Amino acid sequence: MKVSRVQHSLIRLILVMVVIFVISGAASAQDNVLRVGMEAPVVLDPALGSNDPETALNRAIYDYLIEVAPDSSIVPNLATDWTISDDGLTYTFTLAEGVTFHDGSPFTSADVVYTYNRLKELESSALALLGDFEISAPDEQTVVFTIPEANADFLYGVASRFALILKDGTESPNTIGEGDDPYASFNGTGPFLLESFDPNVGGRAVFVKNDNYWKEGQPLLDGMEHVYFSGEAVTAFDAVTTGEVDFIYKVPTSLVADGVAEGLSVIEQPTSQHGVIRLRTDVGPGTDPLVRQAFKYATDRQQLNDILLLGRGTIGNNDPIAPAYGVYYADDIETQTYDPEEARRLLEEAGYPDGLEMTLYVPTAFEYVEMATLLQQQWMQAGINVTIDQRDAGLYYDTSNDINYCNVELGITGWGDRPVPQLFLLEAYVTSAIAEDCIGGFNETRLSNPELDALVEEAGVTTDTEARADIYRQIAEIFNEEGPIIVPYFANMIGVASNRVQNLTMAPFPGLTDYRNVSLAS
Repeated sequence: MKVSRVQHSLIRLILVMVVIFVISGAASAQDNVLRVGMEAPVVLDPALGSNDPETALNRAIYDYLIEVAPDSSIVPNLATDWTISDDGLTYTFTLAEGVTFHDGSPFTSADVVYTYNRLKELESSALALLGDFEISAPDEQTVVFTIPEANADFLYGVASRFALILKDGTESPNTIGEGDDPYASFNGTGPFLLESFDPNVGGRAVFVKNDNYWKEGQPLLDGMEHVYFSGEAVTAFDAVTTGEVDFIYKVPTSLVADGVAEGLSVIEQPTSQHGVIRLRTDVGPGTDPLVRQAFKYATDRQQLNDILLLGRGTIGNNDPIAPAYGVYYADDIETQTYDPEEARRLLEEAGYPDGLEMTLYVPTAFEYVEMATLLQQQWMQAGINVTIDQRDAGLYYDTSNDINYCNVELGITGWGDRPVPQLFLLEAYVTSAIAEDCIGGFNETRLSNPELDALVEEAGVTTDTEARADIYRQIAEIFNEEGPIIVPYFANMIGVASNRVQNLTMAPFPGLTDYRNVSLAS
């Protein structure tokens, strides 16, 4: 049959329309994929991965039993309800029904029991707040925790960022395999499935929506991508500015001081986040408390806040307990003022009449490189001469490297927000947190003070707010008088997002940001 010119033109028009429809459909699907810029993850095991990109990866794939909301309250998740016995020693959780893992197997109490027992076996940092506990499952929809003594922060331990629920018997979660399904071990109940993964700088994690997710109507996104950049903050900032990604966090104040490009918004969240300037207490000059005090007198914290954060930070004491913790912050402690002459005197008393020479290690994150430069100038006035060694943040926090945050004598370490001050103390400053390569404990200073240990333990079992505040004040005094850290200020967490991103609430610890209700406008 001969096709007329009109028919031929009509066929061509139909074909063009089909192509346009297919292309626009693909673009529309891509338009509902959120791209988040961040550093590359290093430790992939959910029970051990501690930083923001590691937490964000696992947050997408797995679920928590209960969660810490951005306002630090505890909210239900896989556990829909719980009760606490009158003596505070028994916690009973009721589990959600109809939940399945990505491989289709049902979620039951056995998975919860396995997950928390595995945390104990691996000596995960989740134990910092969990403490001693036993867990049992009277039936498939109920789990019971029993603890030997009252624990004021036990629910925060249950909601630890390390406590992502694994399938019973999972021995090596998040191990990239071979064959047709290399991501089979990334098997959670979470809102997204991992489709492809290159955990290197320049790579990305690609997630697709879990169509069988147990929370009806969630997630709203069709997918999500984690785009991995180096630790240079300006690289991620340029990416969100040009539209390569839709959202970034941990943005230095200086990058948003003059505003952001049209179509972008700045998100700011008050936090207990801070950079720690710290000395080792087991080797080098930091073994002497006089040297530690000299560094404190040699540091002009007000100048650091004014220049680096444009005065937007909150200057605290020389301890990790932030003003954001309200009554637990000791606002009446008089901390060391900037006094380079007193610093010189202390160094001379410590046996350094000609001053001190050290290397200051710093990660390429936040404003820490600029902080190191200012510290170098300030400390020089006190006879402390430092050479700055700048390291990519991802490599600096990877303790498999020869030089890393855990083993240097003098360094700057970034600490993200924690919902309760007890967590900082248990993770980083008690003797039990001293761990090889800082795995299972993050006591990078190697601080070991029996009085401090006893006070932290007492704070953990004290449920009376006023009494607990008094204990934290005593802890702050110990840090102020002999502690190995300087906390120049507590900073807000700053993020930048495209105006297309809807209903995004950035968590104070941004790796915990919940994307289940986030959507993208056309």
